Amino acid sequence: MKKIIVFLSLILVLLLAGCMTNSKSSNTVDNIENIVVAIDKDAEIMEGIIIIGYKENKQDAIDLIKSIDENAEIRADLEKINAISFKTSVSYKEMREKIMQELKNNISLREKIKYVEPSYKRYLIEPVKNDNAKDLLERTVAKTKQFEPEEEEYWEWLWGIRKVKAPEAWELGHTGEGIIVAVIDTGVDGTHPDLQGQLVEGYRPLTDEILPAASDSSFGGAHGTHVAGTIAAKMDGTGVVGVAPNAKIMPIVIFDTGDPEPGGDGDYIGDDLVAVGFIWALHNGARIFSNSWGGKGYSITLANVISAVIESGGVVVASAGNSHTDEIHYPSCYPGVINVAASTAVDGITNFSTRGRWITIAAPGDFTILSSVPLWDTTEFFDSENPYALYGGTSMATPHVSGVIALLLQKLDEENSDYTVYQIRKHIASTADDIMAIGFDHDSGWGRVNAYKALTHPLDDEKGANVIFSFYLQDQEGGIYYAPEVYVTMYPQNDTVPVYYGKSDIYGFLQMSGIEPGVYDVYMAFGDAAYLGLPVSMQIPRYRKITVMDGYNEFIEMFEFPGLIGG
Repeated sequence: MKKIIVFLSLILVLLLAGCMTNSKSSNTVDNIENIVVAIDKDAEIMEGIIIIGYKENKQDAIDLIKSIDENAEIRADLEKINAISFKTSVSYKEMREKIMQELKNNISLREKIKYVEPSYKRYLIEPVKNDNAKDLLERTVAKTKQFEPEEEEYWEWLWGIRKVKAPEAWELGHTGEGIIVAVIDTGVDGTHPDLQGQLVEGYRPLTDEILPAASDSSFGGAHGTHVAGTIAAKMDGTGVVGVAPNAKIMPIVIFDTGDPEPGGDGDYIGDDLVAVGFIWALHNGARIFSNSWGGKGYSITLANVISAVIESGGVVVASAGNSHTDEIHYPSCYPGVINVAASTAVDGITNFSTRGRWITIAAPGDFTILSSVPLWDTTEFFDSENPYALYGGTSMATPHVSGVIALLLQKLDEENSDYTVYQIRKHIASTADDIMAIGFDHDSGWGRVNAYKALTHPLDDEKGANVIFSFYLQDQEGGIYYAPEVYVTMYPQNDTVPVYYGKSDIYGFLQMSGIEPGVYDVYMAFGDAAYLGLPVSMQIPRYRKITVMDGYNEFIEMFEFPGLIGG
């Protein structure tokens, strides 16, 4: 069985000085209603939904919301991370304003509430399709000849499986046995011939429904079934085969129409229901969390859930997106997440794949990825007869990586190896085939994933680090107060490491899990001045250089930054 190393986090206590009007006996800030919303510009929210983080007792959050809207209903109970969401008849903007006024007026309440935020919309990363995909695939196969004749009916067309060296990994005896991969997506058709027996029980957050293993749970569309086939379609001599054919799929249906029958078009969801799905999967044995979706807006709720998953040993894999240009996109840009770009059959990067310093690795995702679709999805059958379709996108690249990680985790389990999730992410990157610019680049990250190399090279010794920030304010008389909703940007001095972003809660608490050790330039402010178009002098209001150490660390340092707010 696997052994996940748990190590003490690096703790930074930052004292941010300013002129405050609170009494020195209080530990909270009086003017929190003036906090500027930051890296969330242009992010879409679920109107009428509000998420409250609480310190200890969720009844405090319930009482707060009910005092403003007595008809508010609990939508998601996230006890694992001390958060709860509500459906209300009041707009988010109005609800937040009233909550902030309550917190300003009620000192005892300020000791109970950690944060208030919207439920940001997250969208399915729709597959990129080409009407000529079948012809393109046939020409690619004819050109590359990268296959040996096999019994599988469509083996010659599974260039992505061959490109990531999955067959060579199978020859080593690793097929993903014993590993559960949560496909956080639309549902999965467990009645598909290639997926029968490949599923475990799943979950439907919208309806709070446990899904039988052998069922068709493809509520919201065909996307999740295609992803699942690339990860774990069984090796039985017919149809397609997945990268990890003996792994198991756990459907977590976040894009959901709410209809009683599979199908429909569930194209977006809020962070609160996503968090419910993550927590259910974690509690029910998922080891890998495959995410082919995303959107703008930094969510404390989603960040906390992903940190909890990583600290519990879960590996989070996410699509970079199909927007082509550099873009901050969540969940792919959260610390510790494996961010996946889409590569071509000739080891280029597709024209649609999102670029950026956050890319970890690339995997096959051109227009011609053949995989399973639900039996009801007849209009997409690539040959008009059989339940398979040709999709492209970072959504199709991500399951290739999830499958490779399933192979790796099986190997590490059999060896009874100790490891951290950080080591898995760095190992997948360090064993990739360099396909674009030498070394790290913004198109392919560290290159295209290679299962054989991942299974035949040892893990790096570096364990990674967690960073916990605790922000405070100090007034001119020496009084210390929590600094709420401080926005943080961590720029590593190593330009092959992602830039990390975060936002503290009302208690000034912010955790970043599974990041690279090294030297960082840290910029802190109430709100993100750069996104708000403020003068350059305001874009970096406070700065500190920090060194993040590897492994088991406890480091407490206290800083003072006069004049952050007030005068």
